[in-house]
Amino acid sequence: MSEAIQVQKHLIRDFVQGAGKDFDIVRYCQLFLRHLWLIGLIVAVAMIGTFAWLLRQPKEYGSRAVVMVEQQQRKILSNMEEVQPENLEPEDYLNTVVQSLISESLMLRVAHAIGLEKDPKIFPPQPDGKSYSDQAIAKAMRQRVMAALRRGTRLIDISVEDEYPERAKEIADTVVKEFFRQTFEQQYSVSRLASDFLQEQADKLKAKLDQSEQKLQAYKERNNAVSLEQNQNITVDKLKELNARVTAAKDARIKVESDIEQLRRLKPDDVDGMLQISSVAAIPQVASVRSQIVQAEAELAALKKRYLPLHPTYIKAVTTIQMLKESLQETLRDAGRILATQYDSAKDTESKLTTALNEQEKAALDLSKLAIPYNVLEREVQSDRAMYDSLVTRVRETTISEGIEKNPFHVVEEPMSSTVPVKPEKMKMMIIAFVFALIVAGVLVIILDSLDESLRSVDQAEQFLGLPALAIIPEEQRPSSVLMPMMPILLNHSKTSHQAEAFRTVRASLSLLGGESSRRVFLFASALPAEGKTFCSVNTAMAFCVEGLRTVVVEADLRRPSLHKLFNGLADRNTPGLSDFLAGNDPLDTVIRPGPVENLSLLFAGRRSPNPAELLASKSFPLLIETLLERFDRVICDSAPINAVSDTLTLISAVQHVCLVVRPEKTPKKAIARACHLIDKAGGKLAGFLLNRVKFKYGSGRYYYYYYGDEYYRKNDLEKAG
Repeated sequence: MSEAIQVQKHLIRDFVQGAGKDFDIVRYCQLFLRHLWLIGLIVAVAMIGTFAWLLRQPKEYGSRAVVMVEQQQRKILSNMEEVQPENLEPEDYLNTVVQSLISESLMLRVAHAIGLEKDPKIFPPQPDGKSYSDQAIAKAMRQRVMAALRRGTRLIDISVEDEYPERAKEIADTVVKEFFRQTFEQQYSVSRLASDFLQEQADKLKAKLDQSEQKLQAYKERNNAVSLEQNQNITVDKLKELNARVTAAKDARIKVESDIEQLRRLKPDDVDGMLQISSVAAIPQVASVRSQIVQAEAELAALKKRYLPLHPTYIKAVTTIQMLKESLQETLRDAGRILATQYDSAKDTESKLTTALNEQEKAALDLSKLAIPYNVLEREVQSDRAMYDSLVTRVRETTISEGIEKNPFHVVEEPMSSTVPVKPEKMKMMIIAFVFALIVAGVLVIILDSLDESLRSVDQAEQFLGLPALAIIPEEQRPSSVLMPMMPILLNHSKTSHQAEAFRTVRASLSLLGGESSRRVFLFASALPAEGKTFCSVNTAMAFCVEGLRTVVVEADLRRPSLHKLFNGLADRNTPGLSDFLAGNDPLDTVIRPGPVENLSLLFAGRRSPNPAELLASKSFPLLIETLLERFDRVICDSAPINAVSDTLTLISAVQHVCLVVRPEKTPKKAIARACHLIDKAGGKLAGFLLNRVKFKYGSGRYYYYYYGDEYYRKNDLEKAG
């Protein structure tokens, strides 16, 4: 039980800190079903409002033209890529064309071509009498014209929406025509400017080319540099070869030097360490001996399968391997000298190659000094000649008529008039309104649910409290008893009801709390008033009575007692009871009254007392419990709400177990958490909780596994009737 209390304290602490709110899709489905009326109301209001809004919207008709862009655009000037390259990617170029189709300049041309700027419906007269600016006209046209690129194609859709279908078609057709005309004008302007520019550049390059050729010829004659390029190539090739050989020699020398340093750090008898050095392992004598050892070990492995270790052949093979290893060790002792010789040889080779490289570099520098001015003059001549030849070719081949011979755009689909309006899109808007209203309703339901701080299901209560559910007490409507009209339920009169079975479950749960002596005194408490603790305590006592256990119900709620209301005719508010006994006014035998059920006794609250808390906190109450245990098998105490008064906390030490009564969907979690905290602080042992007055609603699903009992009862009744 102490472990359960620890778990319960941990879970309540998590609740206060905001934890324990995992997403449960089943619970949310049940939540939406329970608030289906609210969701339906919100959706209905949204749909009606959207439909009313759609009825007031003006109808607009659409017209569409489709333009195709060629894969490669024809240039205005032949071979123009070298001078004015096209850097746009195909997709970027197509998007540029799309933006050009709805540019302000084109929209203004379309408006002037059709005369839309004079239409008073589109451009009503301004109060000051001024005309609309070009920017305002273009902006109004852009609201009617849309251009979009079809994904994965080179087709551009030009869509126009207008109140009149014929005018929509006219605007779409004019947009295409004005775009083509604007393109032709731009091509013509660029072509003419390019031709003039090329001719001017050609004249300048011709004079510059002549001057460059004269300078190059004069330099050749002055320095005898006719075969300079061939000599330079030979020198460069030889320089590259020497540089590579010097690098290789330097690497070899550094490698040997590193291996010598590593060999010095090893012990003379460290054979394995020496063999890890690549230069040592590469010594011919070492490599030869290692090969012989490997071969001898292979032969020995074969002999192991045929001979025993004392066989002469086996011993000879082992001796041979041992001699080879000694020879290898002897050879390795001379490895330092061999590597030193290799190092001297590598260093000498590196020195000679470095000297040759320096001499070749000097020769190359001398040749480069002579070649630098020559190369500069030659490159200048080649550049001037290439530019001049290119420009001359373009001037001869290119004309304005050839530049605009072919347009890269083609009309694939001509615009047509439509008889069906494209706006408003009633079905689409209704669907959007439906989805939006559904989302809003769902969010609202979740918000309302998050604001609900009560426990709404058995699983949630068990998870939050960390305690088992002793039973689920359903709320039932029953006819009043003639003898006891205020009594909610009697087990011997309602044996097949859900409530009767629930209290049998409470009895069974309390009977599993340990040995007989540790489960005789129970306190029924609740966090707040009107939770039904008196109802639960009395009917639990009756459940024990039916089992043959002598049970007494002690009404410890001295402030607002209600036990006499349940047993109308047996007692009233002034009947002597617990307060009279604790005050010493009446003996125990006179205040205990027999109940209407066999084995049931009742100890009512008694007359009003000015100091109920002091009476319950006195030593008389624990003595009372001990006396009752001598006469009865079970003692059930009905207490006041824990959070309301402190009376219950003074009783906890005198009882063995506390049963917490919780009303779902009403009692706040914070109140339950505080009650559990106070019980734990007072040293009480929580046996579990009872969910009282549970409503089994259709679609709830939170208590679905308790329907199985109802199904079982119905089948049992049918079998008896049969």
